Amino acid sequence: MSNVAVQNASPAPKSRVGDALVLLFTLFYPTVLTFLYFVIGKGLEPGVSKLCYVVGKSIQFAFPVLYTAFVLKERWFMRRFNFRGVTTGFCFGLAVALVIFFVGRHGMTSGGSYAPLFERLRSELVARLEDAGMATLGAYTFLFFFYSIFHSGLEEYYWRWFAFGRLAKGRSWLRAALITNGCFMLHHIVLLGVYFGYGHFLTWFCSFGVAVGGFVWQTIYRRSDSVYGGWISHGLIDAGIFALGFYMLP
Repeated sequence: MSNVAVQNASPAPKSRVGDALVLLFTLFYPTVLTFLYFVIGKGLEPGVSKLCYVVGKSIQFAFPVLYTAFVLKERWFMRRFNFRGVTTGFCFGLAVALVIFFVGRHGMTSGGSYAPLFERLRSELVARLEDAGMATLGAYTFLFFFYSIFHSGLEEYYWRWFAFGRLAKGRSWLRAALITNGCFMLHHIVLLGVYFGYGHFLTWFCSFGVAVGGFVWQTIYRRSDSVYGGWISHGLIDAGIFALGFYMLP
């Protein structure tokens, strides 16, 4: 009996190592991808830039489903839409989106000490869009809808369902949520630093806001057991951010 027990227990350390590696990949891959694409890959040919983005994002968003289905051998499925958490998510997302849009629009048009910052932001954004071949009105409109509708949902599934779901096993809800949304914030620090500069307070203020937003969406997910409320909220905020970009197009 003791030999059987030892044999059955022996895979546990390997399992723990495997779980740790999966968590590390899940939590930090988006930051590595953002750094490679926005920092190392700056100035790539438009075709190469698009290919790198599509491949990198495909790996990120395919991994949770493939790992769940073929390694864990657990069932996964897209739940039918329900209204649990939708009202809260909608109200929070709309309020934040309006604040971002109108504060950003005021900063872009009011001049003063923030004028050079927004001019730099506009120049950097246009350069990035031109590098990716997306600087036209039609292409940017596609980005607006893609990020607001699809990418926001994919991020909710990735961070709230999978990353948090893996972390929550054996940890308190609060600890798992703080770790998840701290890592969710990391790749936004890389991204915002490209546009505002890593020494500018807006990079850190907005990144902290991302973490707070992620924590709110995590709370909605916990209470509703559904990503739809967070998805709608996330999408509205992304729409508010991307709406500012229309004013920066050449």
